[in-house]
Amino acid sequence: MSNGRYSAKSQKQAARQVKRFLNKLPPKQRKIVTLIGAVVLVAFAVWYYWPEIKMMLTPDIPPAAETVQVADGEAEVYFFDVGQGDSIFIRVDDYTMLIDASVREAGDTIVQNLDALGVTELDAVIATHPHADHIGGMTQIIETYPIGTFYMPVLPDKDTPTTRTYENMLDALSEQAVRVEQISAATMISPPEGAMFTVYSPYIGDEWDETNDYSVVLRFSYGDVSFMLTGDAEAPVEERILETGWDASADILKCGHHGSSSSTTEAFLWAVDPEVAIISCAEVNDYGHPHRETMAALSEQGCEIYQTWRDGTVCVVTDGESYSVGTWSVGAGLRPVA
Repeated sequence: MSNGRYSAKSQKQAARQVKRFLNKLPPKQRKIVTLIGAVVLVAFAVWYYWPEIKMMLTPDIPPAAETVQVADGEAEVYFFDVGQGDSIFIRVDDYTMLIDASVREAGDTIVQNLDALGVTELDAVIATHPHADHIGGMTQIIETYPIGTFYMPVLPDKDTPTTRTYENMLDALSEQAVRVEQISAATMISPPEGAMFTVYSPYIGDEWDETNDYSVVLRFSYGDVSFMLTGDAEAPVEERILETGWDASADILKCGHHGSSSSTTEAFLWAVDPEVAIISCAEVNDYGHPHRETMAALSEQGCEIYQTWRDGTVCVVTDGESYSVGTWSVGAGLRPVA
């Protein structure tokens, strides 16, 4: 053949010659020669077909988008990709707040993220409720950064957890002498200029059947742009928020309980009326999150839907009048959504 590749006839002749040669060798030498021949053959095949192999091994990566720079006077809200858990970071100029710290295994990731963002201290930290997928990495956060005020709900004695994760967090708060404040709908969190924090739940004296319903529900607004951050609060809490007459509207909704159908009820979703919905969960989890019912409701609402397992860390940047949604990572920085 003129293309430089062996013809089928040539290959057969070569194979017969090799076979005759091997048959003349003692069994032991025959095995050694056969093994060497196989290695040479594989090496030759790799060399010969390397362009095709390289093409298959190289992913089809589109050109990287320009990195987005955050300007002075803008607020940033990061929904960290931390697997099956929650961790949200808010920054307005020099003010910093962390809400939840996912599972213990995500502690290193959260610290790496905060370090990459230039964080050296946290003005406020909120533990929405004492489940391990929200406070698992909190001990590491407490031991790594100076904290201005640590906010957490106080549950009735019968509902107060006795888990090692919870006890470790309390021990770390005590050892680091962190100022701890019970958070409730009566709590006033001092905001940076142009921002406002409003706590919608829990109430002091609440008694719920589910620990999730003790979750802190926080509305963060910067100028005219608002965020509804719901922890794992479920339908009973959403119903009470609507009954109290709070302004539940928000441009961005962090869906409750990782997109479970026990949260983000139809009535609450219509009251919030978000343009963007963000779900924090792992691609594979034991709970089937996000549930089909939630996804269908969000689609019907016409929301842009982001999921951390698929999109990575989602970041919303706002100047108080408009906002943009991007993805962020330690290596790539902040990039606009394609």
